[in-house]
Amino acid sequence: MAAEDVRTECSEALKRMQMFDPVTLGREDDLGRQMNFSDAVEPAEAIIAIYKRIPSSALSDFTSSQLGVILAQANADYNIFKQILDFNSMSNDAASIRMGLLSGIKSRRDQLFDQVWQFIAYGVARITDTSLLETQARATIQRIEDQAGKLTEQLVKAKSDADDALAAIRAVASEQGVSQQASYFKDEAQAQEILAEKWLKYTYQFAVAIGLFAILSLFLHKVEWIRPSGAAEMLQLITSKVLIFAVLGYMLVMAVRNYTTHKHNAVVNRHRQNALLTYRAIVTAAEGSGTQDIVLAHAASCIFSPQETGFSHGKGDAGIGSKSVLELLTKGVTKSGE
Repeated sequence: MAAEDVRTECSEALKRMQMFDPVTLGREDDLGRQMNFSDAVEPAEAIIAIYKRIPSSALSDFTSSQLGVILAQANADYNIFKQILDFNSMSNDAASIRMGLLSGIKSRRDQLFDQVWQFIAYGVARITDTSLLETQARATIQRIEDQAGKLTEQLVKAKSDADDALAAIRAVASEQGVSQQASYFKDEAQAQEILAEKWLKYTYQFAVAIGLFAILSLFLHKVEWIRPSGAAEMLQLITSKVLIFAVLGYMLVMAVRNYTTHKHNAVVNRHRQNALLTYRAIVTAAEGSGTQDIVLAHAASCIFSPQETGFSHGKGDAGIGSKSVLELLTKGVTKSGE
């Protein structure tokens, strides 16, 4: 087996000849019609074609002496190419040097083939060796299988990541949907707060009006044109005062009731908004404990059960939520007993 440095040097020299562009040897632009080397392009192509028939993969099988032959030939031919590229038409005896280079490169192809034909033959035999091709095919198939396995693992991991991302997106979308529904209760709570503030102002106004009228009524009988002159006028004055007090008192009571109603509705809607915003955490905490349906039913009861208006004295359907919870408890116990 050849030494590694010899094989590397031979491979570089061979590759340099295989990659050489023979068109650059013409030099028609800088040397003119009389002194150019356009006649050397075709012989150079034939020389490069011989080097291309020597596969680089076969160099590992050659001995150091065999590699030395290839290396010497490749360096010699590259030297001829370099002399043509460096040719100066203004030098002494340029015409004879040009003719010598052309003569040498034209006869070089046959000389080169006599030196390297056995290497070409071995390379062709090696490339067409069925056992070698089978080994290379198996190696290629194994590499494909390895790459397919890695790609499969990557696809499985990508699918897992995509599933996790999809689950996260669904969770965010669900929470976003719940937050959007909670905004309706938030808007309603804000509207009820505004109405409550409005009726609170009316309450203050009616309370002040009653106080002012009470103070004023202490001095009405002293006004000359209102002062009663008899029992009938006294009764009429007392009746008027009572009627005015009753109307103002009724308006004060109605203002207070409207204020408490709107304030109550604002608090209830805030509670429903908070229930919608926090139900996800409650449901998650109740998963696997068998009480998820009960939690959902109770949350739905708190959110959607009718609220008191502030004008009725009864509790309405306040017991519906408890009834639903009891029914679900009974249902859960029955299922567990089965």
